Amino acid sequence: MGFWKRLTEFLFVGGGFNDQFRFTSDHSQVDTVDSLVNKFNPPSSIDAPCRNYEETFPTTGVTRKFYLVVGNHQIAPDGYLVDRMLFNGTYPGPTLEGDWGDEFEITVYNNLTNFNGTSVHWHGIRQLNTNWMDGVSGVTECPIPPGENATYRWKATQYGTSWYHNADGLLGAIKINGPTSMDYDYDLGPVLITDHFHKTAFSQVMLEYMGRPPAPDSFLMNGNGTYYCCPKTDKNCVGNSKLTSFNFEKGKKYKMSLVNTGVSTHMTFWIDKHNFSVVATDFVPIKPYNTSILNIAIGQRYDIIIEANATLHDTANSKRTNFWMHARDCNNGGARSNLGIIRYDEKNQKLPWTPPPDEKHICYGCLDELSTNLVPIVERNISLAANVNYQNDSFKVHLVGYPDDTAENSVLHKWVLKDSSFYLDWAEPSLSLVKVAYEKEWKHPRWPKGYEPVNLEYSNGSWVYFLIEGKFKESLHNMPGHKKIYKTQALVAHPMHIHGHDFVVLATGTKEFDPENPPKLNTINPPRRDVALLPVDGYLIIAFQMNNPGVWLMHCHIAWHASGGLALQFVESPREIGPAFQKSGVVANYSEQCNNWAAYYTMFNKNENATQEDSGI
Repeated sequence: MGFWKRLTEFLFVGGGFNDQFRFTSDHSQVDTVDSLVNKFNPPSSIDAPCRNYEETFPTTGVTRKFYLVVGNHQIAPDGYLVDRMLFNGTYPGPTLEGDWGDEFEITVYNNLTNFNGTSVHWHGIRQLNTNWMDGVSGVTECPIPPGENATYRWKATQYGTSWYHNADGLLGAIKINGPTSMDYDYDLGPVLITDHFHKTAFSQVMLEYMGRPPAPDSFLMNGNGTYYCCPKTDKNCVGNSKLTSFNFEKGKKYKMSLVNTGVSTHMTFWIDKHNFSVVATDFVPIKPYNTSILNIAIGQRYDIIIEANATLHDTANSKRTNFWMHARDCNNGGARSNLGIIRYDEKNQKLPWTPPPDEKHICYGCLDELSTNLVPIVERNISLAANVNYQNDSFKVHLVGYPDDTAENSVLHKWVLKDSSFYLDWAEPSLSLVKVAYEKEWKHPRWPKGYEPVNLEYSNGSWVYFLIEGKFKESLHNMPGHKKIYKTQALVAHPMHIHGHDFVVLATGTKEFDPENPPKLNTINPPRRDVALLPVDGYLIIAFQMNNPGVWLMHCHIAWHASGGLALQFVESPREIGPAFQKSGVVANYSEQCNNWAAYYTMFNKNENATQEDSGI
């Protein structure tokens, strides 16, 4: 019997979780799955059926407390000085680390001096029965005004690696220690890979509306990178850039958690002269598979295990004890990609040997990893769709004119997912509208234009399916029931992210969805994750289980697209949200934060004629 099966049976059937069962964060003494099973191997649990770990999780009784201060700073991660908003003055922000089953308590202080409110989203964290802690201004809360603070509390019902973020430099890693599906010797922790822009997001947002989204100036790994500039002609060129490096010992195995925290770039990752095993995707442990290259869309995470088995050459004419780590725009096979270094001899500080062109990885486009590779360890088979007509009510990704969405030749455009471009009022969050509807005993909230609610009123435990289309037959005036002019889609893959749930990927394709000849759906233990790519001109069919009432955002994780309206929100079990919110004990603080934001906006921003330029997310 496999060690994962034995472990999950112990955890969820026969054993439970007690003070002895801990996941150490000491990287020199990692508790592997085998060691945990050897410690806890009760005979009564060995042959018991395995339960779904998404429904059963430990309670450690431990609360991890963190403090994040949001402020304005100058940094030069690639040697070029830029203005950024940062957590605790560092880039990336501090890693929030705990164990599976811990409670996380994070207090966020807004010390910004540029009149901006803020909030923090905990990417991929399920927020089971804590919708109001999801950290999305305009959906689950009002922004935290400057000079104020707010405290988020949530339980780590999942384990693995993710990140927390807002915008324009506000990001950091989340590390929740737990078992893995393959043994290793050392945990190198989160490795954050991102594109980097020298101008602020606020100064560039209109470029997306004009159809010319800005290109990144450089790429960073764990906050380090290089940019070529001349300090004699540019005062912001301050130098002192460096590359991230890791020291390997021959024969050892190293776990690395890759996170694409980018704004607009899907990454292709590889290490010269090394293969590696992929053991988790997002927060989902998978059956290990071996590869030499990995595509990582924005918001996605992959845990990999690398065996230090490269052939070394250390002679007078060779430097092959060091090897490049690469991350490159998956759309640009010729782009520079050297972002990090693996060193087998830490005394050798020379740059790695660069392989000849025929040994470099070719660009195979921006596609997710094959579904046949992403097989979850804990199996879930998917029931029939509760929303049986999901194909007839698909979510179509397209563009409309801006500000006039009927303008056929508009210079500016906004994105649409389903019916209209997403737009929120930060002072009137969706959760507040649901709360008011509950208090007034309305059947449904009264939604302002642009809030794009998709009501999901199905029984608990049922599955809902969704078809997302990047290309479709309807165009211009022949969209039934619409008067808008639909413009041609941009040739880009969209990383679709859902809050509040992992979802399963039932099917995906690179061609237009054909309802007369639909694809066969993979309902037998399909891939599970919280970000999946909608291919260029293709389709994506996903599903999630109704088991977490709340208002949950779905959006493209290309920041410019989300800002331009490519989003909607699911209102899951709306009649259950209001009562749960009232019992949560946070309503008073929630209301006070909204009152403070309204007062701040009235006092400062309106006097400055400030307006909300984008969708609000």
